[in-house]
Amino acid sequence: MKNLLCACVVALVSVFPSVVYAGAQASAFRPERRLGANYYNAAAAIDGKLETAWMVGGESENVGEWIMLDLPRCTVDKIGMVVGWARDDESFQDYARIKQVKIELFEYDDMQQLQPTPGSTTADFADNSEFQIIDIEDLVVGSTNGGKIKIIVSEIYAGRDYPAFGVSELLVILDEFEVATTVVDVSDESGDHSRIDMVDDSSRTFWAGDVQGASVTFEASGYTLSKVGVQAGPAGYARPKSVEIIANGRTHMRELANTAQMQWLDIPAVSGYTGSAWGQVEMKIIEVYPGSSQSKVAIGELDLRATAYDGF
Repeated sequence: MKNLLCACVVALVSVFPSVVYAGAQASAFRPERRLGANYYNAAAAIDGKLETAWMVGGESENVGEWIMLDLPRCTVDKIGMVVGWARDDESFQDYARIKQVKIELFEYDDMQQLQPTPGSTTADFADNSEFQIIDIEDLVVGSTNGGKIKIIVSEIYAGRDYPAFGVSELLVILDEFEVATTVVDVSDESGDHSRIDMVDDSSRTFWAGDVQGASVTFEASGYTLSKVGVQAGPAGYARPKSVEIIANGRTHMRELANTAQMQWLDIPAVSGYTGSAWGQVEMKIIEVYPGSSQSKVAIGELDLRATAYDGF
């Protein structure tokens, strides 16, 4: 299955629709000279930053505008969105926000031509600045060559001062499956508690290392990763509390509870859909729950989930 994640990076300023970073396309976007011609283009909705946004120009009718993203062979399960420009509360209220979208899928045939897939669905959003995840009717890209998702604006909430809408963040959430985990590197190993003990399917064994500078680097060769499952070691050892997950130059901070249960943490998406991280991922342990008898930090099991096979 060929992942389209490595599509060429192209920036066309004056032609609509415009092709931008990571295969993102928009029907239209607000022109901008001072900050860069593509500042409000489609890529701004998948860059992980609330202060940026895909925004259309003031002359747009809003309804009918669309954004498209590349997808691998997959099943689309949910849509996540920050429906306005969430740079701050004032910006969110001043500009229009998304109320409803229509969702369509396309897939590449053997001649690399895009063809529509059967069916479509809609998603409705509340008028608030939180990141919203909407469960939708499952849509399938079945082609081994992957395809695209097209998200079309159907309704909006009117802005207080400006007619145009902005979308700070968009995330297409795909079905997941568990994959075999390879621990590539660890910061250090304590005695008999090695990296292998994190991937032996037994919570009775565990990796342990110094708290200071503790980190684990992992991968699942051939798969694009969406989540990492972390099961802490025995209560006698320190347990991860705050971790930094780094994938393809993007970073997420995540918090874990002080429990022996497996906890699943999102891996940063880099192309607008879950599981768009590829290659090696690093997890740095920033803060721990102190152990009752040991100063080392321990992890009993490390599991991974993916959304697609990247073919490499």
